[in-house]
Amino acid sequence: MANLVQNELCGLRSATVIDGRLELVLNNTLAAIEDGRRRVVEFLSSEPLGEVARHRLEMVFEELVSNIIRHGFTRNSGQSIHVRVARRPGLVEFLFEDDGIPFNPLEAAPPAAFQSIETAKLGGLGIALVTKSSTHLDYERLTPDAGGLGFSPCNRLAVSVAT
Repeated sequence: MANLVQNELCGLRSATVIDGRLELVLNNTLAAIEDGRRRVVEFLSSEPLGEVARHRLEMVFEELVSNIIRHGFTRNSGQSIHVRVARRPGLVEFLFEDDGIPFNPLEAAPPAAFQSIETAKLGGLGIALVTKSSTHLDYERLTPDAGGLGFSPCNRLAVSVAT
């Protein structure tokens, strides 16, 4: 897969396969969810995946990218998400890095159970779904390189999903 660079109105800045892993740079736009998801599915299509595993991988990717964009970034800030995707025997590993607001999903409170459909609150289930669908989840808060040039991530989230 060749390097692809699009304008910042798209969700995808670049997609490259290096040493057998997919490396994405996503914009701070909701278009990044679908543009990135399509690239992940394309990358993973080289080897057969069951429907359940494919759905689980797509959901994990979509939920995490969506949360970073909606809750970690200032709108129209030009911030980005760097994602690495690698296949290993029996699993897919994702590494998400961003320069947004610190947030450790491992410390998030579990969603409250709803008592009835009338009182159910929309949203707030993404992290619980990702946690349940993952075999490994690890968060690291990074110290940004203040004097560096280019991307300096603050958050790193490693996620493994069984295939």
